[in-house]
Amino acid sequence: SSLFAATDAAQIPDNIATQMVDMFSTNIDFASDLRRGDRFNVVYETFWQNGEYVRAGRVLAGEFVNGGSRYQAVWFEAPGNGQGGYYTFDGKSLKKAFLRSPIEFTRISSGFSMRVHPISGHWKQHQGVDFAAGTGTPIRASADGLVDFVGGQNGYGNVVFIKHSNGISTVYAHMSRFAHGLRKGMKINQGEVIGYVGSTGWATGPHLHYEFRVNNEPRDPMSIKMPNVQALAGADLQRFRAVAGEMSHRFALLNPADAGVKLASK
Repeated sequence: SSLFAATDAAQIPDNIATQMVDMFSTNIDFASDLRRGDRFNVVYETFWQNGEYVRAGRVLAGEFVNGGSRYQAVWFEAPGNGQGGYYTFDGKSLKKAFLRSPIEFTRISSGFSMRVHPISGHWKQHQGVDFAAGTGTPIRASADGLVDFVGGQNGYGNVVFIKHSNGISTVYAHMSRFAHGLRKGMKINQGEVIGYVGSTGWATGPHLHYEFRVNNEPRDPMSIKMPNVQALAGADLQRFRAVAGEMSHRFALLNPADAGVKLASK
């Protein structure tokens, strides 16, 4: 089954399908979990000029039924915030405080454990996780924060340090190059590209060395319990409930009529 085949059949733009994948990827593996008969509904922006369609914009709400489980999300941006996000209809953020991997579609080539160092040949603790990827692969900030260091540093080669809240910091090493304009003190958003995979410093091949530190103590980023995103409260929660209520009503009208779009079979 293919989500993009289904959205193509429904004349839904590819950028809308891509946004749906991003919305629900924490719950659904779109490469392996989809089944014939899965269903979705989506509400999204469209822009027109002089009666002519220009482009599709943001997904405002989405609903996906996968293997009998229903997942729903709605976009909400608090006034004056400037940074919206997707939430379940009961107000829980779909955004994780930290991404597990700063690189999309990769594999771990060396975990957080004792190992023989590939350069020195000595047995020592590997204080981060290595993600295998080709030179030039984009590296994303795993969470919102401030750039604390950008430059060359001994075995790290080209490296970026980012400070986050609650004493957490992350390290991204062996880059081939940095994102244009990246500098110390710059505010970074989760998912923003900060550099590109390389093999600078003490690296035997292209990969990202990634560290997750709590009060400067290295922790395993693949197993540590990540902090939760701050929940909506007060007036923002009330505004959200109004938005979510409207979208929930729309989907309720669609579902009894069985008006969702089936996934196409290959």
